[in-house]
Order: sequence, then structure tokens, then C-alpha cells
Amino acid sequence: MFSEVQLQTPCSAEDIEQHSRRWEGKSCTLAGIRILQRTTRGRALGLFSLIDSLWPPLVPLKVPGQSQDCEAIKTKLPPPSFCYILMAQPDPRHVNVGEEGQISNLYLPPTVHSLKEILQVGDFNQRCSFWAQVIYRRLQVKCSVSAGQREFWLFVTDFTLQSGAKGNCGTPKTIPVYFASSCVLDKKVMEALTNACHCVIFFKDALRGNGRIICVERTVLSLQKPLLYTAAEADFSEMTSPVKLDELDSTTQANSICTTRGTISGVNESTAFSWPTCNRCSNGKLEQHPQNRGSYYCSLCSQTVILPVLKMQLEVFLHCPSRPHCTVKVKLLQKTISSVLMSSSSEDGSYEVKSVLGKEVGLLNCYVQSVTSHPSCVGLEEIALLEAGRN
Repeated sequence: MFSEVQLQTPCSAEDIEQHSRRWEGKSCTLAGIRILQRTTRGRALGLFSLIDSLWPPLVPLKVPGQSQDCEAIKTKLPPPSFCYILMAQPDPRHVNVGEEGQISNLYLPPTVHSLKEILQVGDFNQRCSFWAQVIYRRLQVKCSVSAGQREFWLFVTDFTLQSGAKGNCGTPKTIPVYFASSCVLDKKVMEALTNACHCVIFFKDALRGNGRIICVERTVLSLQKPLLYTAAEADFSEMTSPVKLDELDSTTQANSICTTRGTISGVNESTAFSWPTCNRCSNGKLEQHPQNRGSYYCSLCSQTVILPVLKMQLEVFLHCPSRPHCTVKVKLLQKTISSVLMSSSSEDGSYEVKSVLGKEVGLLNCYVQSVTSHPSCVGLEEIALLEAGRN
């Protein structure tokens, strides 16, 4: 029988790490246990996907009326269909580790696989553990999600994806991992994800299903090497060579990242605009100076901005050799816009569309916003990958 024990007490990231090192894999006794509810597979799919990853147990099951010498007992029985949710004393000091802290023979450590192995496994709702390098993150905008419950995508890779070529099997060089609001991040991991450098993270018990990997409740993210694990061909080291992305082609899907190059064949004039920003703090909401209409005032710096930095938004249509019969629209980054418009302005400082037509751009790192087949069109947004380096 499986049960989930909840300790409803505020814990810091250091406390959680300390408790994990003390309790994981150990036989413990808990004080003040009471039953909160009895739940079933249909009502708690996430919990039972974790239970399924622990089945069958490593030791033979004790079945009344049957011989305990039969090794087949532990493989013939189906996994449990119900689970008790228990409440224990909120003070972690009431959790006592028995048998001098030895690892229990009931404990089944997570099997750590490479990303390539995980992609090759059947598409079922199952848990998976892996070690991956985060190279890009993207916030998922949802009106119903509060600021403290942000949902976002992490685009990750590892040595097994980077070393192979994208062939008929369709193995990409990067994969998206969805971080749901039900998954809680500790402070150290969040700091690593908000850093400008890419980081290596251990994903424990993420959910693989419906064509994607999801971090949900009971998924653990860590910057440290797991305490107890069984490794297949997982590579725990950070890659030193530059990360490679798949080039845009006919197999590229929405919500992925890729590289592309091409010739500018058109400009989306309806979305093109420019705005002045502060040359000190990059504030893009400057005000007209109340006393001097020819200059701006920055409320953040509380100073007059005499020489503002002009920033622009520009979407262009590309003719891409990898998608010759497809309309490819790309929203460019400021650096690429400046390169495209360099020495293309007229005497009054404006730009003519014809001045940028035919210019070559690329390689561009892009996020794939949309892919349609009728008509054949791909919407891209140029992105900046996280810089190489350790946090």
C-alpha cells in the first residue's frame, strides 16, 4: 500500500535539502499520523504516475494464502488503484530515521536517462529523471496565473542530443520542458534560471506524456547531483562546445527553437515602429521634458535625456533556402535590426523599404511561434540564447 505524507510546515530551500538528505531512501517513523483522504487513480493522475514509477517493488510482496517463495508475485500484481493522503506532525523533528540510517531494501532510486533515451520511450504518462542544460527560457503568459505562480517553458539539451544529427527518427537537438505553476521552485534553482548564463539542472520525476515533458507537483529540480540514483547513459557534465540548434525545415514544429538564414523579401510595415529610450537605464517610457520640448525626461533616473537611444521593432519576410515555398516571417532583435538598417537611412533619418530588400540575414536563433500548412507559413521570433558559463 502506498501513502503520501504531508508535512505542512514552512521550510526554506536549505531545510528541504537537509531533510531530503536525511530521509530519502530511509525507513522512518512518524508521530501524530492521521488520514486526510483516500484518493484513487482517476482523481490523482499525477500522484499515481509517480507510484507507477515505483512499481513493482524490489522485494517480494506478501500475499495472504500464497507461498512467499514465488518470485512471480511481485510482477503479476497490478499497481495499486488507491492511495491514502496522510498528515503528520508539522515539526520535522517528529520524523525519526530508524536502522541507523541505512538505505531500505524497499527504496527504488530514480533511474536517470539521457534526453535521447527519454524521447525514444513510448508516449505514456510516466515519470522520468534526467540531467540537462537549460539554454533558453520563455514565460507562459496566462491571465489566470498570478505573479507567484508563473508558468514557463525551459528549452534544454544534453550531450546525447547535441552529438547526433537530426535524421529520419526526428530526434531534435533541443526539447521544451513545461514548468507548471503546481511545481515549486526553491530559491537556488530560481536564481540559476533567472541568471544570464545557461545552467545545468537535475530534473527528478518530471512527467513525460502528451508529446512533451512537464514539471508538475512532486517534480524536484536541483542544481546538485542526486544522492541516490541509477544512471544509464546520462551525461552529468556541462558541455563546453557551443550549443547547436536544428535548422528550420519542413519538420519544424511550433513551440520549438531553431536557426534560420535567408534573404529579406518584404517588411511588415504595419507592425514597424520606433521609440526613444534612456541612454543610462534603457527606460523605454520617456516623457517629454516640461521645459524643453526638444528633449526627454527619464522618471527612473530623474534626469534630462539629451541623447536618447532609438530602439525599433521590425518584422521581415525571408526567402529561406530550407523552406523555399513557405512564407517565413521573423520578428528581429534590436542588434539584427541595427545591422540590417546600417547605412540604409535617408537624409531625414527615415528608412525606405526598398533599402533593406535583398539583404542577407542569419544565422538567427529563433523561437517558433506558429506553423501553418494551408497556407504554408512559419512565424518566428529571433531570440538570444543564455550565455555559456557557470552560475
